[in-house]
Amino acid sequence: MDVERNRITKEINRLEGMLIGVSKKLANEKFVNNAPAEVVEKEKAKLADWQSSLEKHKTILSDLT
Repeated sequence: MDVERNRITKEINRLEGMLIGVSKKLANEKFVNNAPAEVVEKEKAKLADWQSSLEKHKTILSDLT
């Protein structure tokens, strides 16, 4: 169980780091205004997917403890 908790904790930390990066990118007006619409939409989709995955991992971790 400890190994699984550690694995999930590492994944949570990785996802949180990626979310910070994409959030900063989307908060940058220059990026949003100058990037093609498809690129901005892909970044928004990544953000939504990673947030969903993060919530699932947090739920799993809380169930393990």
